[in-house]
Amino acid sequence: MLSRMVLARPLATRLYTPIVQQFSTKPTDGKDATPEGEEKKQGWISRILSTPDGVDNKQSHSSMLADTEVIYEFQTHDVKGGERDAYLQKYRNYAKEVNAAVPGNELVGSWNVLFGNQDQSIHLWRYAGGYGDVDRYIDSILHNNSVRAAEKEVNELVRRRRSVLVRSFSYWGEPKPREPNHIYDLRSYVLKPGSMIEWGNAWAKGISYRKEHNQNVAGFFTQVGQLYMVFHIWAYADMAARQHIRQDTWSKPGWDNTVAYTVPLIKKMKSKILIPNEFSTLR
Repeated sequence: MLSRMVLARPLATRLYTPIVQQFSTKPTDGKDATPEGEEKKQGWISRILSTPDGVDNKQSHSSMLADTEVIYEFQTHDVKGGERDAYLQKYRNYAKEVNAAVPGNELVGSWNVLFGNQDQSIHLWRYAGGYGDVDRYIDSILHNNSVRAAEKEVNELVRRRRSVLVRSFSYWGEPKPREPNHIYDLRSYVLKPGSMIEWGNAWAKGISYRKEHNQNVAGFFTQVGQLYMVFHIWAYADMAARQHIRQDTWSKPGWDNTVAYTVPLIKKMKSKILIPNEFSTLR
């Protein structure tokens, strides 16, 4: 467990000295070889160490945390009781209309919440063209009659809607299609303002403890909506497998350091268990 003295240090000091030492991947035998799979992570760390004091004032935090311009959107819909089947049918049609209007947009994941906020559906969209595709989507919901009509049909079956725009952490990679059948654990964290770089620095190493069972799906940080918010998505064969894999992770030396460092950065956290819809790419 990190000492209170370490956590009390000024932010700039904590960001770039103790963490990089703690999570350093430099070989102890003096060789310069980089372990396979570590190149991308070290590239990320090199970006946050681009000036002597550890802060590159010419780059935004988003540029340091992400290495592509791809934008993702989480849509969260609270569906009216008893209307889920009708809602999913309408949403599937809406997704087709959006994709026809903006071919660069893709519905990557579509789930129903099983444990958590019930009667809730969550959809993950990918804007391959970045904010250019976001602008084209905005134009479609304002002026495309087919998209507007499909959206209206969806809205009639929804009590509440929320949306955030996010980018993918570079060390995590983009979400890839999965074959059936999985349950998904959507973990959301609201961080203390100013702590996103610290979080990314710690998880650039921490993610290596969570890959053995291919459970890591995606990691995102917000751009629009609730700021300083992080989403992690994990996939498991079932709830028993989830329990086993999580216990196995705690047996790995070093994982406890990741938890000990990142927990003080969190203001609020939540977990939802999701089951994919039949038209979801992530199954």
